[in-house]
Amino acid sequence: MEEQISQDSCDVEMTNSKGVLLKIANLYAEQLMSDVCLVVGANRYPAHRVILCASSDVFQVMLMNPEWNECRESVIELKEDPMCSMVFPQFLKYLYVGQIKVSIQTVMPMLELADKYNIKDLVELCVDYMMKHIAKAATQGYLVSWFQYTISLGNSHVELTQALQNFLKWNLNIVSESNDFNELCGMILVTLLQQNDIVVQSEFTLFEYLEKWLLYKKDQLDKEQEMNEEEKLYELVSTIEAVFVHVRFAMMSPSELAQILVRPILQYHKEFFVERVAIGMSYHSGQEDRIREIRAQENGALQFTPRLYTTDVWGLSMKIDDFEGIENYRSFVALFFSQQDLSECQEEQSVAWEIEFFPRGVRFNRAKLIGVFNTPVSTEIPESIIRTVRLKVLCQEKLEEDRRFTIGVLISGVQNRITYIRTCHVRTAYFSNEFRVLNIDNLIPYEELKLSAVNLSPHLIGEKRDTIQLHVIIAPLGEHASSETPPFEFRNL
Repeated sequence: MEEQISQDSCDVEMTNSKGVLLKIANLYAEQLMSDVCLVVGANRYPAHRVILCASSDVFQVMLMNPEWNECRESVIELKEDPMCSMVFPQFLKYLYVGQIKVSIQTVMPMLELADKYNIKDLVELCVDYMMKHIAKAATQGYLVSWFQYTISLGNSHVELTQALQNFLKWNLNIVSESNDFNELCGMILVTLLQQNDIVVQSEFTLFEYLEKWLLYKKDQLDKEQEMNEEEKLYELVSTIEAVFVHVRFAMMSPSELAQILVRPILQYHKEFFVERVAIGMSYHSGQEDRIREIRAQENGALQFTPRLYTTDVWGLSMKIDDFEGIENYRSFVALFFSQQDLSECQEEQSVAWEIEFFPRGVRFNRAKLIGVFNTPVSTEIPESIIRTVRLKVLCQEKLEEDRRFTIGVLISGVQNRITYIRTCHVRTAYFSNEFRVLNIDNLIPYEELKLSAVNLSPHLIGEKRDTIQLHVIIAPLGEHASSETPPFEFRNL
């Protein structure tokens, strides 16, 4: 019991809120004076209308509005799916005691119940838990189900949906290893494949992920007893055409395209895959008429647009160890040679780049400008400091004409002791003899990297949590490439 003494020493405000909460909890534990019984599946749960109505406006309407049949009933059956039925006792207990224990396995059905009955404080607890355990959900095979649930609600959980979407796009290698990936809805997969900022080793690797997904779908179709063989084949062929049309075969090398022709998946729709491989070969052989024909189709330009590929051909990794020991304004430099063109019909040419990383701000020393702009008087320029985490990209080549490139910066992070790509920055920029430098600022919030060891930045990785790791990708965008991406909206196949 707490006491609060006012200026008038005779007035004492005493608080026993914990005791009151304990009494309410006892109502649940002892099932005393219950006036309604909730039936969920095969189980019955005695409850109190006043607690249900105070916790949920949905229950309030159900139990207090005379227009609802439940208002006059003492036994009410609630229709819940099996997973929600399993966690319903913990859900009901929360309404009495305000405490709950969730896990990777139980948090989503708990969120479903909280959403359904509009328990806003429980919704916040579940969403907060999910935001902090996305990486673990991915490795344990729950991320896809989380994502598909949140997008089904539209704008209800925007921040969580965006975080799950980003993890899926930027860490497809992690998600694809779980059985959960096989449950990814075709509608969502189609939209995902239209995105330019998917991080994957290569387009051929992405094809392998999709092949695994399709073969799982085929196994599920084979078990369908209500469909005949003709219907199953039609469904399989339709799925192949809807999904694999978004694979960018032109972004595969000729040797990778040749491998497609011997993949197991080919037997299910040979004509389709041969046609898609032919598109890739047309691009590499410089068949302009065929390229323009494909580009004129809906989203056709995406066929000739690279994603964020992580092989050595497309970029380089930088790892900065012992971050605490790095002096302010120090920079780290690396050199990289990118392709000048995506098509192999072009001559082998490369572009040299200097990559300079400033993890602890940028300082410009004091200087003097003498005789600038025909002015004989020298001008003093004071020291300037920019508090930013910057990546400077310098094109070292003398380009004959303006060229467009995609610059991608992937920054690793840690969550639940799992290292993954936490942040992704993408820029489309033109480089020429006049414009050779691109600065990308605020890669990581500057103040975040000043956190103490007690509250480490989630962008510090490694055993000692003192390493920054980033991967820089530089991809040429030819005349046929698109710099625009369709919105992440979902339509039925």
